Amino acid sequence: MSIKQSMRDIDRAVEDTVGTHEQYEAKKEGRSRRRVYEKSIEEVRKTAGKTEAERLAMWIETTIREEEKLPSGKQVRKKGAEICRDVGEAVSTNDWLGA
Repeated sequence: MSIKQSMRDIDRAVEDTVGTHEQYEAKKEGRSRRRVYEKSIEEVRKTAGKTEAERLAMWIETTIREEEKLPSGKQVRKKGAEICRDVGEAVSTNDWLGA
């Protein structure tokens, strides 16, 4: 699955459960929550591969649907780092995922 498709699935989860894109797309210091999700998925893909990036995207979507709220950027980056480390990839605290 492509990052673009993953983001469409996450967008749908937001629409279905949260109902508004205001918080999701709101600009705070130049970054929307959506952009943090997308960048985190991209970083996992670069670091650990496509399958792990899909794992993170599914985790984001599932979290939104089950908890009916948006996971924080820090939670997403932390989960991304955990996924990378699960497959033996190092993630520094200085990296994007090293939240």
